Amino acid sequence: MKAVVFHEHGSSEVLGYEDMPVPEPGVGEVLLAVRAVSVNHGPDVETRRKGFGMGKLPMPHIGGVDPAGEVVGLGPGVAGVELGDRVAVYPVIACGVCDFCRAGAAENYCRDSRLFGVQTPGGRAQFVNVPVTQLVALPDTVSYEAAAALGVAYTTTFHGMYERAGLTAADTLLVMGAGGGCGVAAVQLAKITGARVLAVTGAEWKGERLLELGADAVFSYRDPEWTAQVLDATGGLGVTAAFDNAGAATLAASLSCLGRGGRLFCSGGTTGLEVGLNIRDLYRNHNSLLFYVQGAKADMEALVALVAAGELDPVIDRVYPLREAAAADEHLDAQEQFGRVILSVEG
Repeated sequence: MKAVVFHEHGSSEVLGYEDMPVPEPGVGEVLLAVRAVSVNHGPDVETRRKGFGMGKLPMPHIGGVDPAGEVVGLGPGVAGVELGDRVAVYPVIACGVCDFCRAGAAENYCRDSRLFGVQTPGGRAQFVNVPVTQLVALPDTVSYEAAAALGVAYTTTFHGMYERAGLTAADTLLVMGAGGGCGVAAVQLAKITGARVLAVTGAEWKGERLLELGADAVFSYRDPEWTAQVLDATGGLGVTAAFDNAGAATLAASLSCLGRGGRLFCSGGTTGLEVGLNIRDLYRNHNSLLFYVQGAKADMEALVALVAAGELDPVIDRVYPLREAAAADEHLDAQEQFGRVILSVEG
């Protein structure tokens, strides 16, 4: 089979398009014929560049955390799945034995979880073994490309928005980095909920796309007055909720836009991981900071149902063939995308 492989960490130049053996599914696994897989900043680009803070990777490594495709092989002990089933992969592999797992918590709360495609071989290949526990069934009305778009960005955003921040139609939501994968997802989901959305981005063309997508107002983080403009847009009250996965470069500014009792949810730090905060301002304003990682399998299943019902259409910026994974990584890393970047895999 063909696969995108790297033998050492580095720039996109370390990615090779190589022949690799087709894996045999083990106990509790299926063999997936991959049709599409998305490109993600942390699990793909950062993992390839220097690792993703999840321990040393066995080399050579095949990335790709959220593939979608067709089941073409069944390992011993697999039940409830048939050859030919259309499925997507939920990427957080829970241990099943830690205190959170035993208590029935969502998979993303597991103490010893592994991330498919980072700590296991992933979906940047024509075929990959997948634990049957990670499969999400796809109706015929949900394309493989749309399904691949959901696994990380949309699922992570969904969990933070509803399970952590409890967003409702009464909220005004600030979305930082609104032109990226998670940002676009946040705009779409918040508008489905009925919330008011104030989107922050850097490129003028992305601002125009965000307005077309339904954002109620757009601000440029390149404008030094953008936080004051957000406060003006809320009548000086500030927003009730904010979503910021950019991290060090923007988190303090996003927090300054929160109104009294407002909450900020965050599951990333693409611009840096260390932030200085004025704690007194936060506690005097009754603000909440809600940090979390990934989303739950139930979140991804809910998103698939929204797509199947025609209520959500994941925004796909560009589709690259698998052999052009390096160009796809560079496109994402340069922040040239609006929405998701997908790799298409031919059988």
